[in-house]
Amino acid sequence: MNNFRKYAKYVVLTILFGMLIISFGLWGVGDMLRMGGRSVEVAHVGGTHIPLYGWVGGAPVTINEVREQFNRQLEAIQRQTGQRPEPEQALRYGLHVRALEEVIQRTVLDYAIQQFGLVVSDAEVRAAIARNPAFAGTGGAFDPLLYRNRLQQARISEAQYVIDVRREIAASQLFGVVRPEGLAPKSLRDDVFRMEGEKRVAQTVYVPDAIVTDVPKPTADQLNTYFEANKTRFQIPEFRAFSYVLLTVDDILPQITITPDQLKQEYAARAAQFGTPEKRDVDQAMTDSEDKAKAVIAGVKGGKSLEDAAKEVLDTTDGVIKLGTVTKKDLPPGPLADGVFGIPEGVAPAPIQSPLGWHVVRVNKIEPGTSQSFDEVKDKLEAELKAQQAPDVLIKLVTDFERLLSKTQSLKAAAEDLGLKVKTYENVDSRGQDASGKQVVIGAAAAELVQAAFSTRESAESELLETQKGEYFVVRTDRITPARVPALAEVEGKVTDAWQAEERRKLAEAKVKEAVEKANSGTDLATIAKDLGLEVRTTNAVTRFEADQGNYLNQTAVQALFKLEPGKTQSVRTGEGSVIVRLDKTEPVDLAKDKEAVDRFGKQLDTMVANDLILQLVSALRAKFGVTVDEPAFMAAFRPQQQ
Repeated sequence: MNNFRKYAKYVVLTILFGMLIISFGLWGVGDMLRMGGRSVEVAHVGGTHIPLYGWVGGAPVTINEVREQFNRQLEAIQRQTGQRPEPEQALRYGLHVRALEEVIQRTVLDYAIQQFGLVVSDAEVRAAIARNPAFAGTGGAFDPLLYRNRLQQARISEAQYVIDVRREIAASQLFGVVRPEGLAPKSLRDDVFRMEGEKRVAQTVYVPDAIVTDVPKPTADQLNTYFEANKTRFQIPEFRAFSYVLLTVDDILPQITITPDQLKQEYAARAAQFGTPEKRDVDQAMTDSEDKAKAVIAGVKGGKSLEDAAKEVLDTTDGVIKLGTVTKKDLPPGPLADGVFGIPEGVAPAPIQSPLGWHVVRVNKIEPGTSQSFDEVKDKLEAELKAQQAPDVLIKLVTDFERLLSKTQSLKAAAEDLGLKVKTYENVDSRGQDASGKQVVIGAAAAELVQAAFSTRESAESELLETQKGEYFVVRTDRITPARVPALAEVEGKVTDAWQAEERRKLAEAKVKEAVEKANSGTDLATIAKDLGLEVRTTNAVTRFEADQGNYLNQTAVQALFKLEPGKTQSVRTGEGSVIVRLDKTEPVDLAKDKEAVDRFGKQLDTMVANDLILQLVSALRAKFGVTVDEPAFMAAFRPQQQ
């Protein structure tokens, strides 16, 4: 049931527009396309369009909004795969169209909220933000500093975040009419649960292509024919040589000087951080008069314990209260804190008065505080102060560099004026690899540098760009070596290897086909495996959404397994070989035994049905208001930069 459970976990509003309040990680800030200054309207929700005048009413969808959503998608892909797609690749997969649709849907929601007159007060927004566990500090309470830091880390302005939260609350009111309870029919619940919960066991044999060892070399005619039919596979990619200047915080740290006086001031201001406070294990007896307190102390001095003296004077068995281990700041400031931390171990010789009454205090144990000297922490303080000043210094350097670059129109000249180092790469492809396939563009901003180099015309310089980590750089594309199809003689070895690999695969697949036919005709799979010099394995029981990689049962093989009838066999291509899969055993679900799980699944299914109803409602709202897309403006805005 993993598939249904996965989707059922999403709340309604997450499916609709993926709010920041759910996950900061989805909000990206990178920019892969350089588009012009003003924000072009690429779609409009509702309203009336008057020729030569424009739109009256409704809500616009701007290209800036779509660009932001587009970049969030790219950030999500980079987090999942470790690589950021190139602009052309992202456009080829239609991510820009998906971004447009998501922004239109969000705009439809905003317009519906406005049309239905749903109002969310500032107090409701503040309460929702305060309840967000992402902003909870020590003790679970809302932490304003953490709130601001989280927004800053996500590069989201507080104003934008408030708008998003307000929209979420209003949307929950708009769709609150949809109640998930009991929406999914019982028969549907049971059927889906049976299907999702059923497990199967398979026998598998992995047949690698390498089982075929006697592949001949191709003749000249075979090699030439194969090369002509597969030229694009052997195309030599475009290579570029580029130079760049990269400005990072690490580069400017040595330029920052922290004086001894600054270090001493910082040490004094943060002295409490460089040690641990004194702790005391404290008990106390409280009275409403000084005379009683003195009587308790007299009893202790006479040889009685504090407990016995308090019991005698106060006429109670629980007169002594254990405060436990406390620091001075744990106690109310004033006489009580000063008194407790001003006496040696044992019972205080005199009572202490506070607004709460008279205290007879006993210190059971003292744990002295510790502190680090200035010399011990000055290096750390210096590094931290430099790190605090570095962003401002970096921004000034970046501003000066950009100004000089604009003035000189030369990357080299601007860098020389500021003493910056220009670095170069010779002949790398769009992955940052050289002709041999070795990764040569590595280190800070490697992906962004290559991307910029392949987005800039020959003998031209990019704009000043910023990386995700707050680094700044300018790239100059010095030389472009266009992609080309080589002559056969240049890649004869690669073509020969490819031809033999394809022939080896064909011969191996023929063996697999023959083995499957024998298995389906009644031959034991173990016998077939032995004839091939291979082994047969029995897998673990898996559902249709699980796998058993250790026994060659990947997800593709699992899909094949759940289509098989008992005793039947099928092969699945995987990697550099094939897996022969035979259904060995089926383990059906017992609904009566798994009643609790069935009930839980029913609730999840109810939520899914509710989500589907809400999506239908959003579609109905879209049809009601009407959506007009300016396709030429949209496509022009996402057209890759010409080189």
